[in-house]
Amino acid sequence: MKRKISVSSKHRDYSNEMLLIGIHPGPFREDSIVAVALFCLLHPEKFVRVMRSRNKEDLSMCDIVVDVDDYFMQFDDINRRDNNVPYSSAGLFWKLYGIDIIKLYSSELDNYEISDDEISMIFDSVDEKVIQEIDKINNGLTSNHTPLGFIASFALSWNDNDLSKYYTCFEEALNVTKSILRQLIVCQIRGICGSYYVLHKYFENPSTRILEIPSETFPWLYPIISLNESHEAQIDFVIFKYPSGGYAAQCVPPSIKERFSQRVSFPKEWAGLMTTLPEVSGINDATFCHNGRFFARAVSKESIIKMCNTAIERNG
Repeated sequence: MKRKISVSSKHRDYSNEMLLIGIHPGPFREDSIVAVALFCLLHPEKFVRVMRSRNKEDLSMCDIVVDVDDYFMQFDDINRRDNNVPYSSAGLFWKLYGIDIIKLYSSELDNYEISDDEISMIFDSVDEKVIQEIDKINNGLTSNHTPLGFIASFALSWNDNDLSKYYTCFEEALNVTKSILRQLIVCQIRGICGSYYVLHKYFENPSTRILEIPSETFPWLYPIISLNESHEAQIDFVIFKYPSGGYAAQCVPPSIKERFSQRVSFPKEWAGLMTTLPEVSGINDATFCHNGRFFARAVSKESIIKMCNTAIERNG
């Protein structure tokens, strides 16, 4: 007999200022916390109140109800994924609303229009790395470590008989989970969109050895190393506008395992220099070279490119 998973909503417009979500009382597990957290992330502009009850009259007032068996519409037909991992309320909620959540938070990528392919990859990546692990735990299957494994630590202490504290424990766990889950989703959005961005920039100029990225915090490391390994690319440096002004360059490592090494380092005689760097390098507005020779700065974009090209030429 299939285990039933339940999610039901009264309406879909969620036009009220406050949204009420119903869930069972008493002890809670990771899947119910994650399901409620996803609902909160879907409506960040709303005040979401949680009602923990099994009373039908109480729950009838809720905008949506999660994980209260035998009361709301059942989803037997989608009880398992294609890879045979069963759904819990967390997985079912992600299946129903994950795309909308991704679209909402991808809007934080300024001047970047996310594609349907990227949305699909982000959805699958979050499901595989985060949501499925929660579903496995809830269904009694073996599971790898999950970044949301801390939720169990919010359970009521074994020697505390005050059952009213379950609500406080639930709220505390929910607040932390919302914050961390949001960052996990946003990081997947940034990472996968970053990979697409790198590929697009590379195919604009496949012979480039210097790739310009949008900012210092852009997630370039994995996609560029992968590109160098899989497409026979020869990208040695990334350059970007430095937050405090001017431009900066960072050396690309030869591999993830050697991430603290460089394919091409800046010249030895530049190491640690600042005020004397223009004279030593012959580049008038060069301003800094790290002692480790993996990072350098200049006032202009032209000069930072010249610093990278000098390093490439010196390397032979």
